[in-house]
Amino acid sequence: MNAATYQLSFAPGNYVTASAFSTNGKDFPEFVATSRLIEKKKAGITRTEAVVITAIDREEKKTRATITSTRELIIIIPANFEPGSYELKTRDDVGFSLKESTTIYEGISGSIELVPASEGNVRGNFNVDLELPGTNGQTMLLKGQFQVLKA
Repeated sequence: MNAATYQLSFAPGNYVTASAFSTNGKDFPEFVATSRLIEKKKAGITRTEAVVITAIDREEKKTRATITSTRELIIIIPANFEPGSYELKTRDDVGFSLKESTTIYEGISGSIELVPASEGNVRGNFNVDLELPGTNGQTMLLKGQFQVLKA
């Protein structure tokens, strides 16, 4: 794989936050990322170039040795960072999922909107329905915004 990978703490002004709205009573504390991983990958059968942003919400502990990743948002956007609204499931280079401990919630509908940002950043909003595992099609709505360094 030729993808360049950068793992950085957030610079001032960069963030990923999310709030969930569940119809089935699932408790979902607000998501506030403390670090992120960004990398370019080839997506789908057509090998379309995409950017994968993994925002990590870490559990607070008293010592650095015990910090663990508890939740991760995976946002897949087009590599050209072109502002606009992108519907999930319509393109190989657009996707969304949430990993909470060992459970993965897949984005089944909704959109990711990229908006103009300052030079060197990518900024956007998301409004995504996540399928709850082990249910018969029940979903949870996750809304949030992000701004991260491109790399």
